[in-house]
Amino acid sequence: MARADLPVTLMTRAGHNLAAALPTPAIADGHMFTNNGRRMVRVKNSNGASRTVTVQIPGEVEGQAVPDRTYTVAATTGDVLIPPLPGVYNQANGKVYLDYSDPAGVTVEVLELPAG
Repeated sequence: MARADLPVTLMTRAGHNLAAALPTPAIADGHMFTNNGRRMVRVKNSNGASRTVTVQIPGEVEGQAVPDRTYTVAATTGDVLIPPLPGVYNQANGKVYLDYSDPAGVTVEVLELPAG
């Protein structure tokens, strides 16, 4: 299996239902999505153990790799919103790469804010 593209949910000006289940289960090979600066990632964990989501950072500073950014999603009811900034998190192909410590019980959604 390979890293998979995540679908994007366009938010409306009326808001977004935060009680709804997230549409995509995490996968062992991770996900990616095109980042246009108006997108954010929401991750939920229903597993009894906490999970870590890692956002890969492709850059270097003075020849040193910038460490990847990790987010802990608490056990059972964890719900984390990640704002991936394009200038920091975008790979050369314009996509953000997400990795999961363990995909069991983890679901994810990419939300895009309305334009304007």
